[in-house]
Amino acid sequence: MKIAVCLKQVPDMESKFKIVDGKKIDESQIAFKINDFDNYAVEAALQLKEKLGGEVVIVTCGPDRASKDIRQAFAMGADWGIHVNDPAVESGDNFVVASVLQKAIETIGGVDLVLTGVQAEDDQAAVTGVMLADLMGLPHCTNVKKLEINGNNLTVNRELEGGFNEVIEMSAPAVLSIQSGINEPRYPTLPGIMKAKKKRLDVKKGADLGVSPKSKTDFIKMFFPVSEHKAEIIQGDPATAAAKLIEKLKTEAKVI
Repeated sequence: MKIAVCLKQVPDMESKFKIVDGKKIDESQIAFKINDFDNYAVEAALQLKEKLGGEVVIVTCGPDRASKDIRQAFAMGADWGIHVNDPAVESGDNFVVASVLQKAIETIGGVDLVLTGVQAEDDQAAVTGVMLADLMGLPHCTNVKKLEINGNNLTVNRELEGGFNEVIEMSAPAVLSIQSGINEPRYPTLPGIMKAKKKRLDVKKGADLGVSPKSKTDFIKMFFPVSEHKAEIIQGDPATAAAKLIEKLKTEAKVI
């Protein structure tokens, strides 16, 4: 079985973020890592490879620093990868990224499954996997918590709100967005880290893949949200405080 896993490098959300000119993040104080949801997708692919045979290919769009996290996936057990390193792609929206991922995956040939994380920790858009499936003309399922394969037949357990679970039957090839909790991602071993340095990593530009997609959305401004609400402690004895509270609810909050 040949499995492509789409991996994104994201900022560690515990980092201190500084916005420059309302357009970008100052990366000088930012630590970067593999998107947590993508780690579950990598582990799911590796478990399928161990059970059914085949290979796992990592596909990433990102700058030079993203190669570190591709190599980490190699150290976990992935076989080789494609790194689309192109500023024009990086500045594009989710549609641009999905379009480039589609073309990169098509160069692999004969892919049975495409796995993505359910969403990225930074933008939390949760749309790239769905867009990718549409562009590839493949069936797709989101929030996958369990996956069983029998030949080309897939049995997928999909997490719904309220703790409910939906079981879906579908056929490969397909695109699946993996939810956290489906497994426990493994840690790279020392032998795996040594082998990762020698594994094949193809670096491409958007033009190499024959695509120069245009964003479907416009980036306007980036800013930290400002809270419009504040807490106030009303002083005084219970009767006085209650009277003040009622007055504020009437005159300020206007809810009574």
